[in-house]
Amino acid sequence: MKFVSILFVPVVVLMSIVANAQVTAPAPIDPPPPFAGEAEAGAIMVTGNSNSENYAAKAKASYKQEKNIYSLSGQYIRTEANDVESTRNWNAGVRYDRELTDYLGVFASQKIESDVYAGYVQRDSTDLGLKYWLTKADSFNWSVEAGYRYSKMQDVGIGTSYDQMVRLYTEVNKSFGKELSFKYWIEYLPNMTNPDNYLVNTEASINVMLNSIFSLKLAYLLQYQNEPPPAGEYDTTTTTLNLVAKF
Repeated sequence: MKFVSILFVPVVVLMSIVANAQVTAPAPIDPPPPFAGEAEAGAIMVTGNSNSENYAAKAKASYKQEKNIYSLSGQYIRTEANDVESTRNWNAGVRYDRELTDYLGVFASQKIESDVYAGYVQRDSTDLGLKYWLTKADSFNWSVEAGYRYSKMQDVGIGTSYDQMVRLYTEVNKSFGKELSFKYWIEYLPNMTNPDNYLVNTEASINVMLNSIFSLKLAYLLQYQNEPPPAGEYDTTTTTLNLVAKF
């Protein structure tokens, strides 16, 4: 019996090796391309008894080089009714991210924005901070960011103000299959220079894929400033329905 047992062991090992050799090795997964881009646009024009024009455009591009990510972004919105303009705002920014681990990274960014109907001609923001992924999966991502912001704002008819802020941000992305996805983010900016002048921005959006490139995106953005300039409002809301192209 001992001889049979000793003989049985190498036979089992040999059968296992043969069985594994017959299994086709999985094809290697190609890494994602280093460059990624997304552009979205929407327009509504009405003529006749009343004339109105609404334009919205947004774009983002990123390039990944090993653990470094370089990003560009921009947005433009304009609304006019009966030759009277009621909305015109834009922003443009650059950002650098450095991955320290699979779940932790650092970032630095510079952003320029303008919204004369919210009370400021131009606002320049410089951000430094940390980014941490609470969950990172194909169908569900959740990240948080914390950092410092230095802001320079030129108010309408008042002058220029300088503020130092803390920036707290979180973002959730959820996919429901390949056709439908949901995104929500919120940003809170306590003001260390003037505690009453804090900001809150938040947006929820739904994206429906039409094909491998194009999709429809419905988004609702809320921007709140607790101490607005004299010409501005406390809160501004923007609802957009845009055609999105990913490349």
